[in-house]
Amino acid sequence: MPRNRQQIPREEREGDLLAAATELFLAKGYAGSTMADISAAAGVARGNIYWYFNSKDDIFAAVMDRMLSREIRILGEELAHADPLSRLVRGLSDMRLYRPLHQAMHDRLPHSDAVRTTHNTFLAWIVGMVDEVMAEHGLDGGAVADAALVRDIAVAVFEGANVPNDRNRPAHEMIRFLMESILAGRGSFEGRDH
Repeated sequence: MPRNRQQIPREEREGDLLAAATELFLAKGYAGSTMADISAAAGVARGNIYWYFNSKDDIFAAVMDRMLSREIRILGEELAHADPLSRLVRGLSDMRLYRPLHQAMHDRLPHSDAVRTTHNTFLAWIVGMVDEVMAEHGLDGGAVADAALVRDIAVAVFEGANVPNDRNRPAHEMIRFLMESILAGRGSFEGRDH
């Protein structure tokens, strides 16, 4: 006999819902997935999903948060001794599977605080990794490079790579090229007026 809701710990049920939502969002997209689909896939009564997540945006944001947290944990375990650029590129490469979901986040940003917060967390991770790359090469001081500009360009490259079209190279390739170009030309930053 299946366990009822009281017998299943809340965290386990949330995990089931997130796993089902992840599979559905990847297979059918955000727009093509409903809360009813998610609850059915997780074996939760249709209305009971709202005990765990108030809206589809909330579960979507939780899926994306979970993906980023997992990726950060994996990078920390597998590439703990790698240089920051390698960790950034690997992280973006590994997350390429989620590109359609990142694109869907852009559609939801104006409508959902939860999605906006998750999106900002994701961009903050990229900025943090760019800061690590620059610090490793002594480019984190204003006298050497305009670190804020480099951060903004890296985010713009990433966001631009996630605009739906067939011509974009993967974001991890473009950001690697950007950071390697900045590192190679770092002498040209010295003495530049800001």
